[in-house]
Amino acid sequence: MDWKKTETIFIIAFLILDIFLLVLFIDSRMSSSPTPLVSQTLEEKLKSENITYGKIPSNPEVGSYLSTEPLAFTQTDINDLKGQSIMVQNDNQRIYSILKKPVKIDPDKYGADLMPFLKSDVFEGDRYTYWSFDRERREMTFNQKIDGRPVLFNTNGQIIFTLNQANEVISYRQTMLGDTQMFDEKDDVISGTDALEVLHQHGDLKQNSKIVNTTLGYYNLVSLPSSDVYLPVWAFEVIHDKQTTFFLVNGLEGSVINTSDVDTNEVPNMREDAAQKAKAKRLK
Repeated sequence: MDWKKTETIFIIAFLILDIFLLVLFIDSRMSSSPTPLVSQTLEEKLKSENITYGKIPSNPEVGSYLSTEPLAFTQTDINDLKGQSIMVQNDNQRIYSILKKPVKIDPDKYGADLMPFLKSDVFEGDRYTYWSFDRERREMTFNQKIDGRPVLFNTNGQIIFTLNQANEVISYRQTMLGDTQMFDEKDDVISGTDALEVLHQHGDLKQNSKIVNTTLGYYNLVSLPSSDVYLPVWAFEVIHDKQTTFFLVNGLEGSVINTSDVDTNEVPNMREDAAQKAKAKRLK
């Protein structure tokens, strides 16, 4: 008998048996393992909480800390404004105008029919964009744009038109921010969908809410002795129980800004950190 050949056959047979037993063991372990939990997407979470929303920008953006300060209007700035009685107030930082001939508009057109007047009869009027209409006060607000984005919640960069009961513009008051200076090269800004996820994780969105508007703009985070510091933020206009609230998310840091202070333009918890970061970038 060829023992060497017999030995080889036994070795191969045991090897096949070992492989078979190993396969059975692995299959047994896999079948007894619990099914892994599948995490919900943001869309699924919002749907389960009945939080509705429209189109949220998902494209990448860029932005930077920047500084600017209120502009003081000169006589040259208002010389060409015809058909108006104009006063310059607040250390020349605000124009108050009364129109000699009221301008008829439709408030439901989001300021579209006011654009010709803005471009031809308001100083640098094409640098402002529609923001809101307050029916009780009869006031339509346009916000100044910086780098193509609106300045948010800042009375130093606005035009507020006053309408009579016939929906005619009878007067306006205007403020403006001057030249801007970037602190550094532009950085990546989180997308609108990422900002929405940050806001949801922070716990600010209540069930049965509706996000009616999402805007990327600039917000005055801190005031320095020489100028004011702005940064890009995502602003979410949210309606819950017939109440409208704005929530802001820092577009560079991906953190929620204390929205309880938006109306007063004071955000003490974040201002000091932002000022230090802005100053450090400026010194580079």
